[in-house]
Amino acid sequence: MLAGFFFGLLLLESLLYCLDEFTGPYSFYAPFYIFPVGMSAALLSRRMTVFLVILSSLARAQVFSQVFQSGSLMLLAFDTVQSILLYGLIAALVIAVNSMHLRLLKYAQYLRANIRLMRQQRRNRASIRRALPEDADGIVRLAVNGARNGDLSEDISNAVLQRTLVTAFRQGIVEGQTIRHVWAGGQQKVPVEFWVSIINGRMAGFFMLYGVDNQQGSERELHAMVVADEYRGLGIGAAMTDFFCMHFKNRRLFAACKTGSSMMKMLSRRGFSLFCTTENEYVIIERHN
Repeated sequence: MLAGFFFGLLLLESLLYCLDEFTGPYSFYAPFYIFPVGMSAALLSRRMTVFLVILSSLARAQVFSQVFQSGSLMLLAFDTVQSILLYGLIAALVIAVNSMHLRLLKYAQYLRANIRLMRQQRRNRASIRRALPEDADGIVRLAVNGARNGDLSEDISNAVLQRTLVTAFRQGIVEGQTIRHVWAGGQQKVPVEFWVSIINGRMAGFFMLYGVDNQQGSERELHAMVVADEYRGLGIGAAMTDFFCMHFKNRRLFAACKTGSSMMKMLSRRGFSLFCTTENEYVIIERHN
């Protein structure tokens, strides 16, 4: 297609030259060589454009030498160089404008993509709320799915454990406390919070926070985070992670993660690093401001 367009420009050059030759000394078509040169600069390669610049310049210089009936090679050379500079400048301007146009198009696409992303992020943040008792079943279903994807322990796939978890989660949502295994060993009653992301009336994700011990301190541990399969890739996990970090920005924050999990990767990008290891498959990471 580009080759056909190039030959079309050559045909236009030939037509202009013929008109210049056969219409006499008082009709000048040299300015019209700007069109094939400009179109080539805008749509074709630099090599083709240089060829058309030289061809236009030679045609213009040859016609002018006949008009002025000068046999001076120096004058012919001067006119050729002058023509090359003229058409070359036009080609350079067209290339510069075309390049600026492409950059503006890319920047506009970048702005549109970022505006869509920011709108999506605002919607995601707005969708996060504290869990209600009736959310417990949905939280457990997402937790089971998280176990299948490798984000949570596979123990949760046990049906009996799931029914127990629904009851425990519902109670924890109502009371704001639950029993957990603490890092020092043994079990203690600690604060617990459940947060969910609701998109179009459906639970898109959840995260669960524990207090570190029974001293009712301000520290919080992000113990689990799961995004539903159909909502992955929409920034739900990032929105929940940012919400966790910003909502509790003045507190000491920890997270229990499986090594290499998506949750660990997101938190690592937000200033979390290894705090300690545990006896099971999880590691504890801490935020460093």
